[in-house]
Amino acid sequence: MVERLQPPRRVLMLKSHSLGVGDLLRSSVAWRVMKDAWPEVELHLLFLSKHPGYPTQDLIAAHPLLASAHFITVREGSPQNPSAKRVPLSQLVHQAFTICVEHDIDWIIDFEMHGLRTAWLTWRLKRMLTQRQTPPHQRAIQTLGVNQFWPRAWFYTQCSVSMSAFMKKQGLISPMDYTERDLVVLSALGLQRQATPIELEAPAHAKAHAQALLSLALPEQPSSPKRALWGLNIGCGTPDALGKRPAVSDLVQALVLLAREHTFDLVLTGAPFEHEVNEAFIQAFRQAFRQALDAQAGRLDPAPRLYNAAGTGSLTQLSGLIAACELFLSTDSGPYHMAVALKVPTLVWFVIDQPASYHAVSWCARVLNPSAQAVLAAVNQVLSHPQG
Repeated sequence: MVERLQPPRRVLMLKSHSLGVGDLLRSSVAWRVMKDAWPEVELHLLFLSKHPGYPTQDLIAAHPLLASAHFITVREGSPQNPSAKRVPLSQLVHQAFTICVEHDIDWIIDFEMHGLRTAWLTWRLKRMLTQRQTPPHQRAIQTLGVNQFWPRAWFYTQCSVSMSAFMKKQGLISPMDYTERDLVVLSALGLQRQATPIELEAPAHAKAHAQALLSLALPEQPSSPKRALWGLNIGCGTPDALGKRPAVSDLVQALVLLAREHTFDLVLTGAPFEHEVNEAFIQAFRQAFRQALDAQAGRLDPAPRLYNAAGTGSLTQLSGLIAACELFLSTDSGPYHMAVALKVPTLVWFVIDQPASYHAVSWCARVLNPSAQAVLAAVNQVLSHPQG
């Protein structure tokens, strides 16, 4: 006799849309919602990646809400090669089936809503898992997906409504908060977000790595009062993201004003290829601060010490560096979402308004092409609110 398992015990979660830091961290809301509904459930992520070795993989694989994370490459070679061959579908199925067997999966949830690849894979895995069972130990393998268009519903044992129907029912407007995407499929189970924020934890080894870096770059000064540590992520260094980066001169003007009102040291984060823009900021900031000092006849606190940490570690190690900050200022980039997920007071600086990238939490404030005074006001606002 086939038994319907309620609640799920071991869930395979299929995703393939984006391996960007922010995109995957937004998925943590759905993971938390499921863990709150079923505290004993094991969540196993299976991501179909366009190419191997994406830096987000290690960060997400260590996420505390996941029992395991697996990344299967669907194309051979570099993503920059438009003629890269697809990995044979039979190979993908074999790899996915091996993961299901290894973790004794009883539920498969397809979070994707476009295309048919993950829908077909879900259906195929259910058949293979069912066929390998023998009486009297048979149990139902439940599958869940999004009925975004016909014939997707055919591939699952249960379906949610389409994204547009979900938005209408929830009273959401377009562009929808990207975090809500993974809640579409879970709505079929009656699970709702209820203002759940994204989340992340910095592992102990990442915190130790950060402490080692900071103790060398910004050592404590026994004769001086302890200064707060702030972080700045200029970021947006890839060609497709440069339009989201504020002018260095605007950043300098805002940070000089902040340094006149607050006492802090500043660590600048970023990828290795963003080291240069951080250096440009550091030089411009030091010059501008000296000018402000001269204008005030020396009546300013000592200049913030600046440390360019771009390229000094992995994303996981970056989580330790961000967690060490009392405030994190960032453009609309991956470290912004990491800071919010770590519940570090965060200010995000938008050059292009992106409502889908907002985080409506008390420890995050946002500004759009702001004046220096607007940045100061937003920083004061977020510092006055408790962390989540």
